[in-house]
Amino acid sequence: MPAHQLLTFLVAGTCAGYGGSVFAFLKGSVFPEYLSVSMSVESLVMVLLGGIHTLAGAPVGAAVFKGLDTLVTLYTDYWQAFLGSLLLAVVLACPHGLTGWAPGRRRAHGVGDG
Repeated sequence: MPAHQLLTFLVAGTCAGYGGSVFAFLKGSVFPEYLSVSMSVESLVMVLLGGIHTLAGAPVGAAVFKGLDTLVTLYTDYWQAFLGSLLLAVVLACPHGLTGWAPGRRRAHGVGDG
């Protein structure tokens, strides 16, 4: 078991490092505000919105969040309040996220039970 955890940590670290280097290359530079709390919370919100314990949860959540973010910021200055209330509604209505609504979705053993 520890060997699998080490391998998983190694793969995740490699992917994160590669992603960071590509991000810095495409942007031309990196600034400290990219490490702010709001940027970290965005990724958590994307996963919660899409659904945890699913492979498709994070990509679905990211697509929905960024789409809504782009759409809502055009019409109001209170976009964070709108997205926050939407996230709250999704969590209350469907605790397994947007992918939890998919028919035939298989959950991991013991997840979401009782």
